[in-house]
Amino acid sequence: MLATGRFKNENMKAIEVLEKTADYAKKYRSEAQQSLERNNHMNQIEDSEQVQQRIIDAVLVDFINYIGVKHGIDYGMYTKDLI
Repeated sequence: MLATGRFKNENMKAIEVLEKTADYAKKYRSEAQQSLERNNHMNQIEDSEQVQQRIIDAVLVDFINYIGVKHGIDYGMYTKDLI
């Protein structure tokens, strides 16, 4: 896996990273299905499969909350927060 780019401010606090990640997730959610299809060579989703939006939302929120927990933060994001 290649990492390209860095946060502009390397002293960014964990809560700021979570907030920025949540903002990115809100923008990404509307294009997630197309992104999954376009990048199916990188995942195991078949051409005939379509991931439901509620599943995409659940994974995005769960991952953001997971990052929070790893930094000792109960971020408490819900799927309704993506809309």
